[in-house]
Amino acid sequence: MFEYQKPELMEKKPTLLQHTLMYGAILGIVSIIMSLIMYIAGYMPINLKRIMLTAVISIAITIIFVSAGMKSYRDKVLEGNISYGQAFVAGLLIVVFSAVLASIYNLIFNLVIDPDYMNRVMEATRNWTYDMMNNMGAPEGQIEDAMERFDRQQANMSHLKTLMQGIIWSVVFGAIISLIVAAFVKKSRNPVA
Repeated sequence: MFEYQKPELMEKKPTLLQHTLMYGAILGIVSIIMSLIMYIAGYMPINLKRIMLTAVISIAITIIFVSAGMKSYRDKVLEGNISYGQAFVAGLLIVVFSAVLASIYNLIFNLVIDPDYMNRVMEATRNWTYDMMNNMGAPEGQIEDAMERFDRQQANMSHLKTLMQGIIWSVVFGAIISLIVAAFVKKSRNPVA
């Protein structure tokens, strides 16, 4: 009469850390691939146009993965509802994991793959700045001051300092992006909230 039915296994949902770690790893890998493509193509961010283009592409990629991660967390883990704070934390964790991964790659790149790369970038940036200031008719003293600042900056560079700065700046910009994207991703059962 009565047939025993096995209870269906409940689908185990990932935790916030598991979910954000996965999206952070994907974002970090995409950032590393973008960096490798630029390196192989010989593209160095040495002038304002190139720096802006690189920044816009990086920000766009970050927005795409942060919003996808937040939406996925909202829909798959939280059953379609997420507060602004939960969305922000999810986005921030995605960025933190991505920044750590990308910064570790940059450290390995600068120590093992091409230890002279940063010096070449700094030298190319220095030359571009000198030419730009000279063409704009800047006084010689102002040009010399700018070149001395470049020399001091290059002398004070260290791999650990570069690693920490990379993580800090990525997290700061990622937090700003997460604050903005969270406003669009938040969704509550209570329409007043």
